[in-house]
Order: sequence, then C-alpha cells, then structure tokens
Amino acid sequence: MEVTTTGAQPLAVGPAGRTVPPRLKRFILHRDGGCVIDGCTSRYRLQPHHLVPRSQGGTHHPSNLATVCWYHHHIIIHGLGYHIDPDSPPHRRRFLRPGPEPPQRE
Repeated sequence: MEVTTTGAQPLAVGPAGRTVPPRLKRFILHRDGGCVIDGCTSRYRLQPHHLVPRSQGGTHHPSNLATVCWYHHHIIIHGLGYHIDPDSPPHRRRFLRPGPEPPQRE
C-alpha cells in the first residue's frame, strides 16, 4: 500500500502499481504546466513519467514524476531507450543516452 501526499493532503492511497492514480496525475500535470523537457513547449497529450522506474524501486511520489509530451514519452524514452536525467532542473529536464539503467535515488 502506498500513500502519496503533498503537504498534509493525500493525493493517492492504494496499491503500489505501475499506473499513476488519476488524482495524482492531475496534480502532476497541473504542477508542471506542460512538457518539462528542455526546449519543448508542447501542452498536447501530456503524460506523467517516473524518473526512477517502478521496477527499480521508484515510487509515485510527486518528486519522482515529470510531465512529458507523447513524443518524448513514447518515441524518445520508451522507443529509443533514453532516460530523463534526474539531476537536471525540474522544468528543463535533459536526456541521458541509452545504456545502463539510471542509478536509484535514495
């Protein structure tokens, strides 16, 4: 069971599955205001993406989620295997070339 909060308000309570709960998704999309990839201004078909994948211990915590457009999410990340650099600025995210999985954050 995972509880995701911002401040004192819970955004999601439920099983720790892959899918971001709807209320949390709305929060992330509103927080970011558009695709957070450096240089992208898209506000079309936005989707939350885990910086540290669930398979590597990443959570649905808002700090582990970033809003990306469909192109960056499906073509660049899942299609070409790039990773979002978790150390890049939150609204100017950069990509890391395909290779080993990104290190897990504590």
